[in-house]
Amino acid sequence: MSDDPQAAPLFAEFSPPTAEEWLEATIASLKGKPIEKLTHHSYEGIAIEPLLSREATAEFADTTPGQFPYRRGTKATVNAEQPWLIAQQLAGPNPQQLNEQLRHDLAQGQTAVSWVPEFDFTAADVRTIFNGVDLGQIPLFVPYLPGLPLLAQLAAARPDDLAALRGGLLHDPVAWLAGMGSQPLDALYDQTAVLTRWAIDHAPNLHTVAVMPVIYHEAGANAVQEIGLLLATAVHHMRELQQRGLSVDEIGERITAVFSLGSDFFMEIAKLRAARSTWAQMMAAFGGSESAHKLTIHAQTSASSKSPLDPYVNMLRATTEAFAAALGGADSIEIAPFDMPQRPSTDFSRRIARNVHHILQDEVNLARLLDPAGGAYAVEHLTDELAQRGWAYFQEIEAAGGIVAVLQAGTVQAQIATTAAARQKDLATRKTVMVGTNLYANLAETPLPQPEAEPVLLTRKEEKPDPKPALTALANAAPDAQVSLAIAAAQAGATLAQLRETLVGKGENVEVMALRPFHPAAPFATLRRWANQYTEDQGHRPQIFLANMGPLRQHKARADFSRSFFEVGGFELLDSDGFASPAAAAQAALESGAQAVVICSSDDTYPEIVPPLVQSIKSQQPDTAVILAGYPKEQIEAHKAAGIDAFIHLGADCLALNQWLQARLSA
Repeated sequence: MSDDPQAAPLFAEFSPPTAEEWLEATIASLKGKPIEKLTHHSYEGIAIEPLLSREATAEFADTTPGQFPYRRGTKATVNAEQPWLIAQQLAGPNPQQLNEQLRHDLAQGQTAVSWVPEFDFTAADVRTIFNGVDLGQIPLFVPYLPGLPLLAQLAAARPDDLAALRGGLLHDPVAWLAGMGSQPLDALYDQTAVLTRWAIDHAPNLHTVAVMPVIYHEAGANAVQEIGLLLATAVHHMRELQQRGLSVDEIGERITAVFSLGSDFFMEIAKLRAARSTWAQMMAAFGGSESAHKLTIHAQTSASSKSPLDPYVNMLRATTEAFAAALGGADSIEIAPFDMPQRPSTDFSRRIARNVHHILQDEVNLARLLDPAGGAYAVEHLTDELAQRGWAYFQEIEAAGGIVAVLQAGTVQAQIATTAAARQKDLATRKTVMVGTNLYANLAETPLPQPEAEPVLLTRKEEKPDPKPALTALANAAPDAQVSLAIAAAQAGATLAQLRETLVGKGENVEVMALRPFHPAAPFATLRRWANQYTEDQGHRPQIFLANMGPLRQHKARADFSRSFFEVGGFELLDSDGFASPAAAAQAALESGAQAVVICSSDDTYPEIVPPLVQSIKSQQPDTAVILAGYPKEQIEAHKAAGIDAFIHLGADCLALNQWLQARLSA
């Protein structure tokens, strides 16, 4: 190549391969297998193809960052000084200890607060919690709870901070109905309208409405369902709040969407991008202005993707999910501590979670990029598929009467349950891997130590006004007087629960079938608890003898597979060298004392060795479970007739077979 700096770049000397040439090379590498074997379908029904070309995503090449429909983000220029907000959850019953935790974490780089307050908190507790914290500089996100009661306590505790409040009091009446099963929707929308109208005049940077696909995600929903439910819920919010006198822009500018990010990396990136573009189209249809077209997204790492088993692996899962949230353009991200499934978070687990943000922002430099995933063929393709399918699902919901109607009919719950069941089946059969849970189980792990109980800090009781008169006045107040009277009740010592009950407790409830939280690792944790209890009772783990037949090359692969398969259930696998005869293998199995035996060899040898080996074992110990490693289809009936109780193989139900064996040993 020429040394002339004006010479053409290196790659100019090569002819770029065409899509057809890539396809030919791929087919050649498969050695005769059809390329369709490399295509699989996601839970969203999207065909994930092995090859995508520029032509497949050419229509998105000119999409501009910061411009409608905001596929590539809502910002037109990079401001590395204002990256996504680093949110951490503040949770616990002791206000003084919460304040100490919050101030410590803020000093270590946290830039926003996610807080789910206790229902018995008063304004005095709120004042203690945020003592020394500038709420004008630190955005506050409070999901789930109706916002007006908390606003009243904030106003009573920190009146000077109200105008500068940032973040959001993020209540979604519809999602809360889906999660809880019963809510007074009309009363909740009345309060949301009052709160929003107040914020327009007094807290211009505070969001007061939420759309929370997180509720559906944590029940097992797929990305198409999340986007469709996002749009259907937003439309319901718009209609209800417009009826209460708010305009499209007044509503749209104060909505935050709360998403959970799961383990499907590229799908989750595309989910946020598709959510923004479909949102912009929906708000444009409502006649909203540019500011209402831009969706604010608060992302959090998924709870359903975490496992109480081998919990340090949760660090890696959360890192991947946060990475996806950042690439997808979330405005604020909350990373749950890795020990969340086992215990209250510690300083260490919160620090690890917080530092993932810092690595992504300051070392990976994601904050210096407008749309890091933009132009990636796979991401652009998935974004388009999700946008189209999510919009179609939204239209289905609207055609069926809207989001509340389909929740009352149980349609959404059934659809999400079907998706969750498919996810659980794939985990049970190990088509989907959860490291440390259904594969690569760590039997040497010990539960995380529980933090020592912190002393309850007693405070001197002071004479307080009786909140009952103020609550009575609030209960009878006209809408335009509710905020001031709610603040007066908070000043008089009313708890969050009392304020909520007074404001919305008398509303007529809408009833639906509540969504069930999806915890796919839970059945595997149950397996491990059984094995641990067995170990405690018997003095050793439940044991399985590996009857390895023949030389190492003949049995090793299946012996290793068997070990991995049953360690998921907490079993100890008693290994052996390859036996030369069924009689020797049977004798060793019986002498081991194990209550189960797995025969490991090749399909060719099984017809000769299985019948005598099984007969020798069961003639002396009839209750011994004998399992065959492999599934030679033409031999199955003969092996069952010989006494084989079960078969383990790729695609076998690992969860069900471990449950079966544990039940057999317990009988």
